[in-house]
Amino acid sequence: MSATAIASVMSAIAFGSNADRAEAHAQMSQQEISEIVRSYDIPAGPMSTALNSVADASGVRIVYDSRLTRSHRTRGLTGQHSLAEALSEVLSGTGLKYELSPNGKSVVIVLAQATEVRNDASPEGATPLPTIDIGHESNADRAGRRVGGAPQGPGDRMTGYKAENASSAMKMDMPLLKTPVAVQVVTRQLMDDQQAISVKDAIVTNVSSVQTTPGFSESYKIRGFSSNGNAYKNGLMEYRMRYLDTANLQSVEVLKGPAAILYGRVEPGGLIDLVVKRPLETPYYSVQQQNGSYGLTRTTVDATGPLTPDNVFGYRINGEFYHTYSYRDFVKDQNIFLAPTLSFHPTEQFRMNIDFEYQHRTWVDDYPVLPAIGSYPAPIPISRYLQTPLLTTTSPHEYDKKRVAYDWTYDFFPGWSLTNRMSYSTFDDSQINALGSTINQATGVLTRTLTNSTLGGGFHEFDFATNLDLKGKFETGPLSHSTLVGYDYLSTHMPMYTNIFAATSSINIYAPNYWTLDNPFAAPQYITQDQRWTGVYAQDMVSFFDDSVHVLLGGRYDWAETGSNKTVTSLAGALASYTTVYNKAFSPRVGLVYQPTPWLSLYGNFTRSFGLNNTTSLGVALPPQKGEQFEGGVKAELLDGRLTATLAYFDITKTNIPTPDPTNASNSLVIGKARSRGVEFDLMGRIDDNWSVIANYTHDDVRTMQGALTYNPATLMTTQLAVAGYKLPGSPRNYGNLWVKYAADGELRGLSLGAGVTVVDDSFGDNANTLILPSYALLNGMVAYTTEIAGYKVTAQLNVKNITDAIYYPTASSRTTIQTGTPRSFLGSLRWEF
Repeated sequence: MSATAIASVMSAIAFGSNADRAEAHAQMSQQEISEIVRSYDIPAGPMSTALNSVADASGVRIVYDSRLTRSHRTRGLTGQHSLAEALSEVLSGTGLKYELSPNGKSVVIVLAQATEVRNDASPEGATPLPTIDIGHESNADRAGRRVGGAPQGPGDRMTGYKAENASSAMKMDMPLLKTPVAVQVVTRQLMDDQQAISVKDAIVTNVSSVQTTPGFSESYKIRGFSSNGNAYKNGLMEYRMRYLDTANLQSVEVLKGPAAILYGRVEPGGLIDLVVKRPLETPYYSVQQQNGSYGLTRTTVDATGPLTPDNVFGYRINGEFYHTYSYRDFVKDQNIFLAPTLSFHPTEQFRMNIDFEYQHRTWVDDYPVLPAIGSYPAPIPISRYLQTPLLTTTSPHEYDKKRVAYDWTYDFFPGWSLTNRMSYSTFDDSQINALGSTINQATGVLTRTLTNSTLGGGFHEFDFATNLDLKGKFETGPLSHSTLVGYDYLSTHMPMYTNIFAATSSINIYAPNYWTLDNPFAAPQYITQDQRWTGVYAQDMVSFFDDSVHVLLGGRYDWAETGSNKTVTSLAGALASYTTVYNKAFSPRVGLVYQPTPWLSLYGNFTRSFGLNNTTSLGVALPPQKGEQFEGGVKAELLDGRLTATLAYFDITKTNIPTPDPTNASNSLVIGKARSRGVEFDLMGRIDDNWSVIANYTHDDVRTMQGALTYNPATLMTTQLAVAGYKLPGSPRNYGNLWVKYAADGELRGLSLGAGVTVVDDSFGDNANTLILPSYALLNGMVAYTTEIAGYKVTAQLNVKNITDAIYYPTASSRTTIQTGTPRSFLGSLRWEF
């Protein structure tokens, strides 16, 4: 943008809220208005926030292009000042100037024409303003692109480590400091710095209270409770999703605690919302090649720009080809992923995005099959493969997914908008897996159970989700309201399919024989499942006492239908035994935030949730889960707003929790009640212009509160009954992470160095608390250099994970299902941007 450029599309208007002040302005000259002295108390922080504060205090409206202010911060302003003095001080050092309109009712922020910044009230030194469309600043620009407090950089990659809000997960534009819940955001830049290929790479260690858990779908434990493989994408559920990739993600938002009021039947620990990249008005192209340990190769492309000269239509295409082997014998993995997006933005008030996704993944399965010997994981090489390679290599796992989605928002009145989202996805999944059953402690012979869904091309699933949100802001006397009213619907359908579930050959873990012949077609079982969830919800954030107190009140009512067959041994029996279970419930939420100063918040909330109708591995419905949480904490913006910190205490109880039945892998045991109680801390952002940091710590006690009424301690290890007072599997009491990055300037500008450490306490790996997963520490590092070659921005980068080559076991769900950690690995990349 040249020195004389003035924005052609204006956004972000702050209106003076005092009518008599505006009337007085109408009777005064421009010079008199600029010389009025008022009291200002504006903290250091984002320029847009400061300009809005000036507008509130002075009674004028301020109009500016958010692209001019996005990369600027102000050192703040306090005391008695005239409007001219206040604007000059706030804009000092930015290269921006202001113009006061002839009638004194509005101020326009523009770029200075000359090298010397002339902040005066005259129009001298700037070209005439074009027609201005009055709108408002949100976290989307004309193309519907999300913006935050940090400069976005080419392709929206330079987002920093700190996010200003989590508007996708929270469904409101309120700054994180004013929200009475804990929510953390993993930004695009953090994913790039750590070369996070999967969503697991992005959120585990970078967000407190997040752990992995074994499963066929992509499952995580948040605050001690599993997500059951359900993630959200742009606010819509991706039911039992698998193999989530970061190629088309702009950020990942982790909302802690029960979010039932906004999303319905979710786990009380929290939810994961994936925010996809959006088309940009400025053309951008990127090609990245990554190569690493175990034959890993990954090629990604990102292309975006306008399709028409007026920027009404835009596009973005992200794609990936990925292939790798593994530290585990026989295992390999290949993924093809394409994600084009179209945007339609005919007016400032309406914007729409249409997303398409195609994913085809083929791999030799690596479901965790590792038994315990005594109280610890078996002392065998972690490379040893204990499944049935004759079957898994000749019939590799095939996963094929297609998805189409849209979202549109219409700002039909200042402060009021209507948003509609919809997604439809289908996937086909065909797999053969062996599961560990029992282990002979003396001989090391492991019995196994085979699951095979390859008949008829595997199982198919069809998922549809939609919602409608009405948001508005208004005032009633001294109270300011930010209101949301919404409706959502989810439907999943799994047609009848045939699954083989039967005992197969045993294997000696110390001397495996991989050439045994197994029958993959014994004992067929017939399974079908359907679910429909409907919900209505409303919430209101009420702010008062000079915007220092915020009260969140809300509630939701859900209707749920879960259909499945109880008889699985014959097709006729499956059809005859199909039944539908109906449930309904009300979920309230109350939250409170108090800001004694603009940079500090004290908050608390109480939430109740209505959970999933979980099913066994054969699709048989289980009772719905319910959760309840009390949470309180402190949030702060430190170092002039460059760092954000959250300290939270939580106490969650949950009923009807399913756990694997070790005596029958097709069954699940239901725990009466479990509790997760702990403290978590998150710190993220910049220390200064050179140093960035991510730090978190979790202390969490997760245990059964009401379990088996009667049990025999002598047989507890084999029965694996959940007993009151025992800890849930894979739940370390203490774990934390620190990641620090240094970006050099001066002669070394373009060089970046990063280092991190992850420390995890020991934990139990089974319900009976007989298996111990030892504590471990991981060291990671990064070096990158960015330069310009022939007009292209080129970044070369090397990441090293698990530098000390530690052997560790991240999680387990039983004495035969223990997950191993990846040994030391290298990942290099070269990225071209233009």
